[in-house]
Amino acid sequence: MKIDQGVPMIASRIIRLSLILLLALPSLAHAYTDPGSGLLLWQLLGSFFVGLLFYFKHIITYLKGLFNKDDQR
Repeated sequence: MKIDQGVPMIASRIIRLSLILLLALPSLAHAYTDPGSGLLLWQLLGSFFVGLLFYFKHIITYLKGLFNKDDQR
């Protein structure tokens, strides 16, 4: 018995079209954001990037240590 491949493709197109329409058509958001919310977002982004710097620094020093062990012997 052969499985029809047309149904998943149609479903995929419907989902994709729905997502595009959802993002493209504006809707009213009856909400309020205070200034502290924006500062919280900036703090979150800043701490994320500083954390990434420390993480990559740890990886780089670990890799340098692997290569420097051969030089010390």
